[in-house]
Amino acid sequence: MSDTELNGLVVLSRRALIGAASAAPIYSVGNDRASPDDVAARCHEWLALDAEIDGLSRRWARLEARMVRDFNWFALSPEQRRAIPQAEEMFELEARLDQLSDERERGLNSLAKLKAKDLHGVVTKLAVAARVLRHENGPAHRLVAGAVSDLAARRCPPCGLDYGAAAERP
Repeated sequence: MSDTELNGLVVLSRRALIGAASAAPIYSVGNDRASPDDVAARCHEWLALDAEIDGLSRRWARLEARMVRDFNWFALSPEQRRAIPQAEEMFELEARLDQLSDERERGLNSLAKLKAKDLHGVVTKLAVAARVLRHENGPAHRLVAGAVSDLAARRCPPCGLDYGAAAERP
């Protein structure tokens, strides 16, 4: 799956997010709760999880559209829906999505408590914030997404990597 653009933002593939997480430098300033590579890695794990949820949600929506078309899905009772063999994947996806959504929420709460020690951590935390705000498409989203883009265009003085290697403009 390639990266695509949505509302002026680059939507990253899961592969790009995982690759960026593995490229996060190990650079430390001070003795805070989490190492900077841990903050960036945890942010990328969250972004990958959120991207996985999006992919599974799209799959679920395609299956639901097929169920509506082929079986008049919305007119069926819950028992009738469960009796359709082709709907089994939808129910499995729904259970997985519930599990992943809970995990995403816990992860977001955990990330909010972390203190970034360098700009790589800051950029990835902002990338998460931009992802959370993406459906708003309001001023807060544009502000955070713009900050991520601004920072992603810069290079890290200690390691030489551009901050885009950490955030890849979410």
